[in-house]
Amino acid sequence: MKELVLRMAGRASDLADTQPLLALCLGAALFAVFLSLWLRPVAVMEGKTSLLWTLYHQAARLVLALAVVLVLTQTLGVLRGYLRRSVAHFQQTHGRVTEANYNAVQTIWGAEQTQRELTLHVSYEEEVTERTEFEDPAKPAIIRKKTVKHNVVGNPFLAARHAVTLTQNARRKGSALYGGYETVCRFAWKLKSPADRATKGVLRFPLPARGAMYDELTATVNGEDVLPKMELSEAALTLTRDLAPREELTVTISFKSRGMAQWYFQVAEQREIRDFLLTLNLPDLPKAKLNYPEGCMSPTEVKASADNRGSVLTYRLDHAISQKGMGVALPTLPQPGATTNAVLGEAERGWTMIAALLLLGMTLAKVRHAPLLGVLFASALALGFGVLGDFSDLLFGFWGTALIIFLPLLLLLAWFVRRIVGGQTGTLLAALLLVFGLIYPTAAGLDAERQSLYLNVCGFLFLAFTARQLADELRASSTEPGGNTQPAT
Repeated sequence: MKELVLRMAGRASDLADTQPLLALCLGAALFAVFLSLWLRPVAVMEGKTSLLWTLYHQAARLVLALAVVLVLTQTLGVLRGYLRRSVAHFQQTHGRVTEANYNAVQTIWGAEQTQRELTLHVSYEEEVTERTEFEDPAKPAIIRKKTVKHNVVGNPFLAARHAVTLTQNARRKGSALYGGYETVCRFAWKLKSPADRATKGVLRFPLPARGAMYDELTATVNGEDVLPKMELSEAALTLTRDLAPREELTVTISFKSRGMAQWYFQVAEQREIRDFLLTLNLPDLPKAKLNYPEGCMSPTEVKASADNRGSVLTYRLDHAISQKGMGVALPTLPQPGATTNAVLGEAERGWTMIAALLLLGMTLAKVRHAPLLGVLFASALALGFGVLGDFSDLLFGFWGTALIIFLPLLLLLAWFVRRIVGGQTGTLLAALLLVFGLIYPTAAGLDAERQSLYLNVCGFLFLAFTARQLADELRASSTEPGGNTQPAT
């Protein structure tokens, strides 16, 4: 018994720490049940008017009230645990994004892509003669020849014209969708050797991701196919060629690839960026959903696509120095069962408020067997939320299941509550049952930014209903025989 009481006290403390409003509502309902059982009038048996009998009678009623409240608390805890497990099971089997699955999708499909700019290193070799002489004139001088490499300092980039088309292609792993995409890339540069003599140039084009798939790869220099001459090492294409003095080059590289989550372009080399143009075409990503990776500059221009379903980002730079990136981050995908998941995430709060409302409302209305009826209605509602998750995949998603199963169940419970309680109190109690069971979970689940607002509004409605019912009961008790009927002075 002690262990049970300590466990329930721990649960109550946790609820008070995490959801003080719900703890207040539920505590008020349980306290009302306790007082109604302990203080309810009972006919005094003839001849049983001694002090000892009165103390015994009051102690028995106190023990009975405490026992009912303890059983009621344990029952509500079991129902709340069932509801929480139902929600957790649905969340685990619908749209559960995990790092392990994300890494697996990257391995199969392709990783996040970071495209670095082409580099051109120009150098030439010169044979140098070194003469070493000794102090002793009898010893002959040592003459050595060696080759020295000289790097030519200068910016070879005259212009750049890049065009990338990125189309979303979501990938599924487990129960969740992960943001994937396919790209069609074409990069073109106009270069000029900064040396006034014959040199050797090394073109190096970093590929955007290690282990990724590249299809339809082409590479040309001045219109000549140089892909067979290029070396693939350290996730980069490298080409070494002789350069004439001040020779101009037109380099074009194109390919198709695919990746995950974001695409990023950066001029990592510290140099002046001249006549640079990057056009990023996003045919299925409208302007309203655009997002940029961390460290990116904003586009020079953003336009809607011709069909208004996508957008076109343009980056123009000239005589600029910057190492900021350019690119796009894919928006968060709507996961399978996202609507049901969001509503069920708020179901526990709505259910707790309904359980407290039913217990408090029926107790104040002096409904017979109010604790039992409150538990029955709370059990039916918890099962209703569980069925909502189970059938959402079978009956046209969340809205279909809500209209076919959950809403009729809620309306039936509201009708029973109205019939049992009766009067305006029963009507208000039935209306609040619909508000807490349907309107609040749906609104708070679909509008995550205002969850606290919706919960506070429900708390205010709970308080207003309780205050009205208490006022009605106090007015009714003052007009009963034996009540205070003297006019106020």
